[in-house]
Amino acid sequence: MNRLGRAAVMVSIGAMAARLLWSGGYGWFVQQHMFIPLLLAAVVLIAFGAFEIAVGIREEQRIGATSRWRVAPTVGWLLLLPLAVLVAVAPTGLGAAAASRIEAFSPTEQTDEFPPLDTGGGPVEMRVYDFLDRAIWDDERSLDGVAVRLEGLVVNDDEIADGFQLTRFLVSCCAADGIPLQVALRGLDAPLEDNTWVIADVVWIEPDVPYADSGLRIVEAEILSIEPQPGVRKDPYESPY
Repeated sequence: MNRLGRAAVMVSIGAMAARLLWSGGYGWFVQQHMFIPLLLAAVVLIAFGAFEIAVGIREEQRIGATSRWRVAPTVGWLLLLPLAVLVAVAPTGLGAAAASRIEAFSPTEQTDEFPPLDTGGGPVEMRVYDFLDRAIWDDERSLDGVAVRLEGLVVNDDEIADGFQLTRFLVSCCAADGIPLQVALRGLDAPLEDNTWVIADVVWIEPDVPYADSGLRIVEAEILSIEPQPGVRKDPYESPY
């Protein structure tokens, strides 16, 4: 690959990264806090690519037309294949298929006290991780009778006839290390398709046997209301940070 070829690859990769940043699609691959590093990488790639193009054009003008017929390795052009895939296929993230292959994660016991919940403004908006944490480990049962608003994906489960597993992936860096967090929602009037993004107002269902005694980490909740959300989510994952 000659200088102009390398420049084309750098500019293409930088432009694709910029496109994903502009559309928010990068959130399906990496955590939101990666925005600045990815932006800097895109700027550097485009800047160096533009510089290479300028130098390459000057070289061709100086050396002459014969330089256009030089034999050069073409394997470098394979670097453009991932870009072609990203252009042809809309970005999608972890979903029901991934959740069925990975064991769901449960928060480990902690010693810190849970802060009180502000229930004066309607349903309490809460991360799925925090809901699981309180449901399993809060001895004060602060979730008892409290309406909570959760967001996540629908993952249908044959063992839940009137509901599904509301799923949100916990991602530390990128989608490759995603682990599903799941709450079994019950009381659904009509079934929803897998991977439908929903906002659900729920109430925690206290288990018959305390989690510490049963060893189970299955958290259930009753649906108060549920609203499917169309479109692509810009922040589909939860972060442990």
